[in-house]
Amino acid sequence: MTDGTLQKRKRPGWIWAISIFFFLSAGWTLLSFYLINTGAVPLIATQKEYFGRLTGLDYGLSVIMGLANLIGAVALFFLRKVAFYLFATALGANLILAAWHTATKGWVAAIGGAGFVGVVIGWVLLTVVCIYSWRLVQRGVLT
Repeated sequence: MTDGTLQKRKRPGWIWAISIFFFLSAGWTLLSFYLINTGAVPLIATQKEYFGRLTGLDYGLSVIMGLANLIGAVALFFLRKVAFYLFATALGANLILAAWHTATKGWVAAIGGAGFVGVVIGWVLLTVVCIYSWRLVQRGVLT
């Protein structure tokens, strides 16, 4: 603020790209869960077995991680530093849930090799977003 007026802070281009990506990703994830749970998408035996093993807690944690990413994207768009904490929490929870599902529910077999590569790419992207948002916090862009 200068002379009693508010300064308008400009969003870096990457914030627009990250926010749009996460908004679209959240929508795609919700659509995917809907299509799988309604039977609109055919599943192979290992996938049916995996989804059959999921509990309400598993779905709840997945929803919470998705919301953390979505709210993080909104916070990033509005230049709030809580975005970093939401993204970092979502990444940590995602890694823990993946390890748990691998050990107890046959997750890797259900998603297959190509699916696992996609998940790893997602983790890398989320890690980059965490680093980027942390740097924005350090530079005072996110307040």
